[in-house]
Amino acid sequence: MKKIQILNWILRSLILLAFLTTCFSVYIFISLYNTPTIDYSKVFPAYLPYTTILSGALFFAAMIYLQLSVNLFIKQGFFNTKSSGYLKLGAIFLALFGLTDITIATINNAFKANYDLLDYLNNNSGHIVTLIVAIGIFIVADIIKSGVTIKHENDLTI
Repeated sequence: MKKIQILNWILRSLILLAFLTTCFSVYIFISLYNTPTIDYSKVFPAYLPYTTILSGALFFAAMIYLQLSVNLFIKQGFFNTKSSGYLKLGAIFLALFGLTDITIATINNAFKANYDLLDYLNNNSGHIVTLIVAIGIFIVADIIKSGVTIKHENDLTI
């Protein structure tokens, strides 16, 4: 139980970090468009501020749902349907976060003159791992949901 409580604190700190990062991205987005003297379109693509805010919001939502699930593990035990639902939602948001970042990197790489596959895979390896972790969390949520039914059947037979 101590490890789950440590995981709960780690998720809370990630929520705080994701919130601060998203707020900072919004601040940068507003400040970029309020300084007309500098043309940032030559440095950054025009859609970059929107995608960073979207990625931050998806990661923030994923961490909130994962933390809610871990919180319910601590309060109600491992096998409960509510934590399984929160775990599934967290996995879905984490998968959307990974897919969004892979899509953004693919679009950015498609417009480069010198397309390098190894550079592309190197930049996307973290996002691919995030996608794999999200699929793993989704599988764990399904196992927990099956465990709830097995526990309920065992309680009925006893």
